[in-house]
Amino acid sequence: MITRVADPKAALRARLRANRTGDPRRAAGEDTAAHLLATALAAGILDLRGGRDSPQPGVITAYIAAPGEPDVAAIRAAVRAAGGTVLLPIPRSDRVLGWAPDDGCYRPDPRLPVEVPCGASIATGALGLLAQAVRVVLVPALAVDTAGARLGQGGGYYDRLLDGLSALPESPVRTVAVVHDDEVLPEGTIPREPHDRPVSAILTPTRFLELAR
Repeated sequence: MITRVADPKAALRARLRANRTGDPRRAAGEDTAAHLLATALAAGILDLRGGRDSPQPGVITAYIAAPGEPDVAAIRAAVRAAGGTVLLPIPRSDRVLGWAPDDGCYRPDPRLPVEVPCGASIATGALGLLAQAVRVVLVPALAVDTAGARLGQGGGYYDRLLDGLSALPESPVRTVAVVHDDEVLPEGTIPREPHDRPVSAILTPTRFLELAR
């Protein structure tokens, strides 16, 4: 059964990667960062001003975009400029993500096509994010369908994180897959395995979709 599921995922993953690298504008990330910020602000998913129950801007996780990946740099900058906190992932050897503050200092990681934060992890896994009062997790993806099934790069890091977050009772964390507009696929397009957990929302450069939990 694992083979039957893995093969369609691999074929879909290869096609989506080819689409990203074959489009020069997409590969360069032109305009994507600004459009993602505008859409996220319009959807109200970024707590930049705080409020009665949250006097300080919120805490989110994000990522440093690889070539062709939707670039959330403008979102990261806006949250930091408002006094909020952005945590960036640092992959660990046990396939769990550590999280370090996005403070503007980055270093190469020979395992990855992007840099990682210079600082040490201050949180690990789902419980670590909860302890840091994270409310929005921006999840990189190659595609996501309208039922929330996500296709990642195949490393399993975010699969483990989503599984951990789903196990938390009444989790306040919103998991938002970030993809290009044409990477939002019809329900059932992405094969799901027993351990796969859906995201709760989808963010693209032009729209925000809240999904049923």
